[in-house]
Amino acid sequence: MTTLDEQRIGALLQSAPVPEPQVDVGRAVRDGRRRRRRRRVGGIAAVTALAGLGVVGAVRLDGAADRPAPAPPALAASPAGTTPAAPDSPVTCGASWLPQPIGGPVAVANGVDPTGRYIVGDIGTGQEDGRVVLWTDGRADVLPADARHAAAVNAGGVVVGTTGDGTGWVYRDGKLRSLTTPPGYDTVLVHAVNGRGDIAGTASGARDSHRAVLWSADRPQEYRLLGQPGSAATGITDDGTVVGAMGQLPYRWTPQGAGAALAVPDGYPRASVDSAHGEWAVGSVPDVRQGGAVSMRPVRWNLRTGVVSLLPFPGAAGIAGNGDLLVGDGAPLVVSPDGTSRRLPGRPEVRAAGAGTYTANGISDDGLTVVGSVYENQVHRPLVWRCRR
Repeated sequence: MTTLDEQRIGALLQSAPVPEPQVDVGRAVRDGRRRRRRRRVGGIAAVTALAGLGVVGAVRLDGAADRPAPAPPALAASPAGTTPAAPDSPVTCGASWLPQPIGGPVAVANGVDPTGRYIVGDIGTGQEDGRVVLWTDGRADVLPADARHAAAVNAGGVVVGTTGDGTGWVYRDGKLRSLTTPPGYDTVLVHAVNGRGDIAGTASGARDSHRAVLWSADRPQEYRLLGQPGSAATGITDDGTVVGAMGQLPYRWTPQGAGAALAVPDGYPRASVDSAHGEWAVGSVPDVRQGGAVSMRPVRWNLRTGVVSLLPFPGAAGIAGNGDLLVGDGAPLVVSPDGTSRRLPGRPEVRAAGAGTYTANGISDDGLTVVGSVYENQVHRPLVWRCRR
């Protein structure tokens, strides 16, 4: 076990709430990874270390809050109360299994490219041994064993991620290559790749030093440091706009490298931004303490106008290029910028109420392809929802 793995496990044990009697192993692994990733970004840990604890219930927040939170906008009181799409909505969705080329009780689809063609995930036991799988038009391929913890895939099928020892990697045209770790830093954490192959992540070093980094998929040995020391990059759009953090502030950089802070919702001291697609970005603010965990309320930014919106959901799994928000746990929900929403259906053969717990992790730019998994009988299976208008 590497030192980084020990740090990851330690962080997970310190921040994880007491599990329910029936433990959802796959969800714990995914949430733990999110917590561990955020803890490795040093100076922004105060904002994001507990972001993985944002979803405390399947779809709604349960339990009493220790302190009141600023009132949310009048979009809806909860996912269940969100204005539903009209019954004659032209969008219809269906779920189907993704093939599993190798065995393992925890098989999860974690991300999808903007077009919906490429899906990336992993299959394993849930004990940091997952093999990365790339589904292309439904066909499954297992990436080389050195590729672990995939973070994203772009419209060209380029996959990026970070190994357990903190080495970034890129899989392109059937070849796996390592990303250079900038001198003065020990590890990197890769978060995103855009359509032209720009890769965004964060380099970390001694005494919690960290800095945003950009690489190129076709020149992984080259890199460009972004912002000042204390910066972090968590997302990148196709035009090269980067989102992340500067200290404890959510931040963005233009394709030319000019940086500026993103707005923080009124009543909150800080916010973190997790990802961006098109002109939209999504993140969270620390909300209420429930038991030993701080829940996170999602926020959405329009990168063109700068407007930030506080959202009345327990968590957000992703943002589409058209602004659709993916609320991912329990009974996944897609919420459009105008507040209308649609529930994603279960598998056709699983019609019994409460049969299986569905988790959605990624959404395409048009909002019509969503990927995730279903947990049932102590096993996770990878799933894709395809919608059409």
